[in-house]
Amino acid sequence: MATTKTAPEGAVQIAFGDVSSFADAARDHYETALKSFNDSAEKFRVQTEETMSSAREGFEVASERMRSVSTDALTHAREEMTGAVDFANELARAKSISDALELQRNYWTKLFDARVERARAFTEASVEASRSAFEPLNKSFTSAFAFAPAFDKFFPFGTK
Repeated sequence: MATTKTAPEGAVQIAFGDVSSFADAARDHYETALKSFNDSAEKFRVQTEETMSSAREGFEVASERMRSVSTDALTHAREEMTGAVDFANELARAKSISDALELQRNYWTKLFDARVERARAFTEASVEASRSAFEPLNKSFTSAFAFAPAFDKFFPFGTK
């Protein structure tokens, strides 16, 4: 006697055509996801190259600005040394204690004012150099998230 197998009660039978259409749909979803990933990766690569180029230019500008500040600092140090020698000579020629005190007051006031002005200029130059060096990175981080695909586009098989 030949026995035939039947599906248990309540089991769903899937036709071969349904499996084939499911495989085709899965392949389409995979290809869509892969294309979306590759497109995003290419955009990211191009953007990274542009960002690195901009960052390099920004750092070169900042480096040049800091070189200029360093040159100014050396010039001011030379002027300060010359002023200190002149002050010592004037102090040696002072005719009275009150003249010596007046020379000291003038020297120290002038020195303090000059150093405050140089500190302000150095701070401004440092801020500007930092801003110009990091501006390309700020732009790249802002735009990096702008082109990132939404998950529903990256994984379209999740939507019905």
